[in-house]
Amino acid sequence: MLKGEIIWTEEKIREGFKKFFQKHGKYPSALEVDIFEDLPSSRQIQRKYGGLVRMRTKLGLPEVDYTRGLIRSQKAQEVGKRGLLYEQQVYQMLVSYFGEIAVHEQKPFLDYSGRYDFYVYSKDNIFAIDVFYPIDLFSFAGCVNSKQRLYKNFKEEIILLCVNSEIKQMAIEKALKTKKNMLPPNIQVLDTDQFKKFIKSKIPLKVE
Repeated sequence: MLKGEIIWTEEKIREGFKKFFQKHGKYPSALEVDIFEDLPSSRQIQRKYGGLVRMRTKLGLPEVDYTRGLIRSQKAQEVGKRGLLYEQQVYQMLVSYFGEIAVHEQKPFLDYSGRYDFYVYSKDNIFAIDVFYPIDLFSFAGCVNSKQRLYKNFKEEIILLCVNSEIKQMAIEKALKTKKNMLPPNIQVLDTDQFKKFIKSKIPLKVE
């Protein structure tokens, strides 16, 4: 049954929010409401209940307005900390496979106007890695579009590594298919699992 064919009572929506929380450990943003099968679209909630803020208030959720400055600031700080943590983990992963001498951190490009998170030398080729942690699929799309503009004139292989474990490769591929401007062939967007497979496909340099 399609979302539009279901009668979305307040109790049914409450159950949907509960299921989302049990699965993800947090309550959904507007975009996540739209793509979660056990919830109506945010537009339906707007028409029938006056919007997500009112619905979250009715449900007694601890946060009701995700657009407020304090909440957004707290989320940004949390994302920043997570990003640094994941960069450290990625570095250890790269060094353990390619060796420390082959992994360069914060490699500058365009006369130091930007930096890759990692620049890796393998026997196959040289490739760059940009690690990012989007909060949700909406911010994921914004991140990818921004990075595509940043790297539009680059020819070397670039991996955009999404380290949010809730955004899997299937969701990434689905999101990329809806982009107006397709990524060039030298840029890939990978989740952590696919990134590990990508690494194993490369041959480390042998340093004498």
